[in-house]
Amino acid sequence: MCWGGIRDGRGVPAFAAAVGLFLLAMAGLALSNMPYVVPPALTVRQAASHPGPQLFYLIGAAILLPVILAYTVLVFWLFRGKLRVGEGYHA
Repeated sequence: MCWGGIRDGRGVPAFAAAVGLFLLAMAGLALSNMPYVVPPALTVRQAASHPGPQLFYLIGAAILLPVILAYTVLVFWLFRGKLRVGEGYHA
């Protein structure tokens, strides 16, 4: 479906198929490794990190994630319409 969408010039189905393939691959990796993530003698609470580092990671993610998303939106906004049909290496 992905290659057919690329060949036929249909971008949305090709992108959706590529994302679906990626998600299936990640799900397969997660399911195949699930029994080995935490030893059976430990509970999730016992295997978790101390609350201090978890709070540090949470604050860092809360600050950096909006910055990364804003930068990505800004870059897409700045470079919109710069490439015309037939230009570039993908002609």
